[in-house]
Amino acid sequence: MKRKAADLQEVSRDEAAENSEDQTSHSNSDSFNSSRVSGSEDGSSDSESEGNEEVDVNFEFFDPQDVDFHGLKALLQTYLDGSPYNCSELVNTVIKQKTVGTVVKTADSVDPIALLTVLPLRHYASLTCLKEIKAYLGAKCNSKTHQLFLQAWDDAHTGLLLSERLVNCPPQLAPPLNQALFDEVTWAQEDEPTQELRDTFKLKQYILVSRVFTDPSAPVVAQSKKQKAGKEQDAVIVYARPEDEFYHKHCSWSCTFPITTREVEKDELHPLRMVLGITSEQAVSARQEMDQVVGNAAT
Repeated sequence: MKRKAADLQEVSRDEAAENSEDQTSHSNSDSFNSSRVSGSEDGSSDSESEGNEEVDVNFEFFDPQDVDFHGLKALLQTYLDGSPYNCSELVNTVIKQKTVGTVVKTADSVDPIALLTVLPLRHYASLTCLKEIKAYLGAKCNSKTHQLFLQAWDDAHTGLLLSERLVNCPPQLAPPLNQALFDEVTWAQEDEPTQELRDTFKLKQYILVSRVFTDPSAPVVAQSKKQKAGKEQDAVIVYARPEDEFYHKHCSWSCTFPITTREVEKDELHPLRMVLGITSEQAVSARQEMDQVVGNAAT
């Protein structure tokens, strides 16, 4: 069973961006350091007298296990934004797939705080949960991307990239977590016990569903003449996870649709779902750029 540890001092996004060029790797590829100034979600600290407080956190990577069932279900329960689907079946599939997939825990956490895995869609085509996810996303995709989505989903070499984590996970977690996943996909092509299973992970493209936000007060971005067909990019997007920005930048196609299950205040960021398709080669380029910007202590 894999068990990778990453020792972190959590850091704010602003500080991480300022210091990204100064980050250095450690001799242990499974460990890296950063720092975070504690405070409330609106950016204000709880007390002016407390000053800046750094919190040491140890993040550990594990294979999904049966004991993680309820924690994973909590992470994936809202995957379709309140629409009912067989979440338990999806969680059991994630747990049973031993060769590919990672959950992240802390020393103070019994339940996973993050999940990253890939499900080969052709291999799991008979699952009810995946049929429900396909139907939901297909109904939400716009006219420009609907056919692109269906073609990608039905392709024999497409994987569904499942990525969920708590909102307060530090951005520095993203590069090593994504590297671990794609390393496992490569290893599975050699380590699975049968040729059929090895071929299952010879994936050429991925579908990613992510949570993003748009700022209604920001100016609309003009579309470039070089913009890829089917790739939506007209509003200013705020990304909840750092890797999503780079996957979106390098993807073949994408679309967004609003989340309507909760009311949004006038001055709030508007929550959206983004669905995108990205090839294996594009994913490599996206991860390389993310490593340069965010830093990857696993390298």
